[in-house]
Amino acid sequence: MTTSGSRLTLIGLPLIVVGLVLALVLDGTAAGIGLALVALGTLPVIAGVVLLLSSGVERHSRKDRPYA
Repeated sequence: MTTSGSRLTLIGLPLIVVGLVLALVLDGTAAGIGLALVALGTLPVIAGVVLLLSSGVERHSRKDRPYA
């Protein structure tokens, strides 16, 4: 899960950066395209973060430690 989570995060981050640059530098329709890229980039980043968090919980549960 850690590998998949980091891969998804690394796929989404460049989309977010490119979208933010387009949205900040350009006006009109190009700014809308930049915001759409940001929206598309956040989906794999969120999925990657969720996978990374769940892999951390799974790693913690393998050590037979209580959660609270």
